[in-house]
Amino acid sequence: MPHTYPSTPVWVKVLLIAVFAGSAVWWLADRHDRTGNQDRLGAIASQIAGREVRVRCPGPFWRVVGYDMVEGKVQVGADGRPADETRLSETSCAELDALAEGRRAKELECIGRTAIACGPRGREVAIAVDVLAHESFHLRGILDEAETECRSLQAMARTAQRLGATAEQGHAMATAQYTGSYEQMPEAYRTGDCVDGGALDQRPDDPRFP
Repeated sequence: MPHTYPSTPVWVKVLLIAVFAGSAVWWLADRHDRTGNQDRLGAIASQIAGREVRVRCPGPFWRVVGYDMVEGKVQVGADGRPADETRLSETSCAELDALAEGRRAKELECIGRTAIACGPRGREVAIAVDVLAHESFHLRGILDEAETECRSLQAMARTAQRLGATAEQGHAMATAQYTGSYEQMPEAYRTGDCVDGGALDQRPDDPRFP
């Protein structure tokens, strides 16, 4: 007699189809959101870099296996020329996406009022804006970390505005980063020239620094 095998129950088949379909929908939605965020950040980075560059955020695979060795990085060739893209960490990408989509309103209100990185994610969102500007200056060809960070701090206000902050909130965020996280950065990222009227002051006639 031919050997027969039990058939897979219908409910199991339906469950498997639902799981696969749900996974596909989630993957497409994640990709759409990530691509939109990358394009938005790429436009900001290109303006700072003075050329067409790209910003990359980690996809589902890299978010699982571990991608975030640093908040942001730019590869530099043997000839000293930077690549055409920067890779940002999951945290930085998520915070910048949330800022642009209006999900950091509480943080912006608190930072704008106090010039301190306050609110549930205030410190994280301020660092993310700084990271985007910092890596964009590397893409511009400025490789010295101290000069890059000083320029980044002075570009934070405008960068934050392009992501939804008001002018005052942007300036307050830059001040919060300068008086807070900047002092805690490694020595290579800090310099005595990064002060109002200093050698790295990009707006010497503006009394507000950074």
